[in-house]
Amino acid sequence: MLRAYRVAAGAALGAAALLSFPHSAPADPGAARTWSVRQSDGTAWLAATAGDSPPDGSVLGWRFSVAPDGAAGESPGGDLPSFQAVCGKDAAASGHKRVVVAVDFGDGDADAYPGERPPGQGLLKCVAGAENATAAQLLASAAKVRVNGQGAVVAVADYPSREKGGTELTAAAAGSRPGLPITLIAGGAGALALLAGGAVAATRRRSRTAGRRPGTFQHR
Repeated sequence: MLRAYRVAAGAALGAAALLSFPHSAPADPGAARTWSVRQSDGTAWLAATAGDSPPDGSVLGWRFSVAPDGAAGESPGGDLPSFQAVCGKDAAASGHKRVVVAVDFGDGDADAYPGERPPGQGLLKCVAGAENATAAQLLASAAKVRVNGQGAVVAVADYPSREKGGTELTAAAAGSRPGLPITLIAGGAGALALLAGGAVAATRRRSRTAGRRPGTFQHR
């Protein structure tokens, strides 16, 4: 009798421990997944977007996770990175900003597509970019990034592997300025060429006039 009681008690304790142990629910095969970005305020991850231009000294966190019904994805896991610990105390070079970029590839059970496994480790890097670089461009300084037509990140370091579309994003060069369409640049170059040509023609006319003596005509 006592033995049976001990066996039953042990089974109950084992079940309770199993229920209390952290575990991930299997991913819904049909659920939408997304790469989302957060920005740290030093104590928590706050919502951000790929098109934001964070200032120097910022800490960005990207995570791939299930996002049902178009909801925002999960925040990166683990402790909040420290800017000083990752980027040090050196000031950014002229025209640059330094930002910490953390990448969490998500939970292999709860977030990954069925049959896929995320990379074993996330990324944590200090990256430098132009003062106007966006969160997505700064991410592209830390890893290979592809975005869709709306500028949303669809793959980081080729994960998820089933995502074959999108265009590879390049990091913003330091000192680059947005808002200068190529047609405007070409038009400006054309105007400079016309002005230069006019100046040369005027110089030649003055040279011919100076070569004539007063009161005479040059014969052709």
